[in-house]
Amino acid sequence: MRSLPALCAALALVLPGPAQAWGPTGHRVVAELADRFICGQTRLEIRDLLGAETLPDAANWPDYMRLSPDPYWHDRTAPWHFVTIPDGQGYAAVGAPPEGDAVSALAQSRATVLDRSAPLEDRRAALRMIVHFVGDLNQPLHAGNATDRGGNDVIVTTRDGEVNLHALWDSVLIDTEQMSWTEWADHLERGITSEQAIAWSGTDPVAWADESRGLHDQVYPADKVIDGAYIFRTRPLVHQQLTKAGLRLGSYLNATFGHCTGGVAAAADGG
Repeated sequence: MRSLPALCAALALVLPGPAQAWGPTGHRVVAELADRFICGQTRLEIRDLLGAETLPDAANWPDYMRLSPDPYWHDRTAPWHFVTIPDGQGYAAVGAPPEGDAVSALAQSRATVLDRSAPLEDRRAALRMIVHFVGDLNQPLHAGNATDRGGNDVIVTTRDGEVNLHALWDSVLIDTEQMSWTEWADHLERGITSEQAIAWSGTDPVAWADESRGLHDQVYPADKVIDGAYIFRTRPLVHQQLTKAGLRLGSYLNATFGHCTGGVAAAADGG
């Protein structure tokens, strides 16, 4: 098994910058789950925009494009991958900064997708952004507190070495389970109850941001040590947030295209 330092070094080579939610595997898991809970009509709309590209194919495109030499991708879009909510506040009280954030970028992307007069390539890019940003908003450290760059400045110690807390949540906790993204999706889907499918499929990005921010007490280790007790305690939360992100992405896509307005539970029933 690769050590934590080796894993993080590999991720750093591929995904530069401080805010890469869930890592490649997690984003594909979210997209694959969503794909299993969208309506047939929504699927057709997506196919019109993406062609042979699948939602999991599209999920990591916004991070990949940050490797481009075009400043637009590594400067202009960087703030769109997270939100900032200081202690004791909610997103509504803070709102988006002038450069935008994940909530405002998601709304902008939705408007572009629905603008049938926009160029196909712009609408395709906007759909990829939606797939990615919904995942971002459900990773707790992408609702930052404005003091530590979403946990990037918090160095924690594991038995294999040191890693920053953000990278731990983006990828390490996921990758150490040694499941492929399809195995992850299979595993999570089997655990979804009908009650969860209903309760976890809201379409309000502000609510997702506030929820993620509210999970910080469970995410930040008291002594900056990642031991077996921490992993045991947070593993259900990782699974929960990936599942919620998948269900919410499915619902958000259905709502965006105006299909299956009963949510993902209705879509799963063929509604």
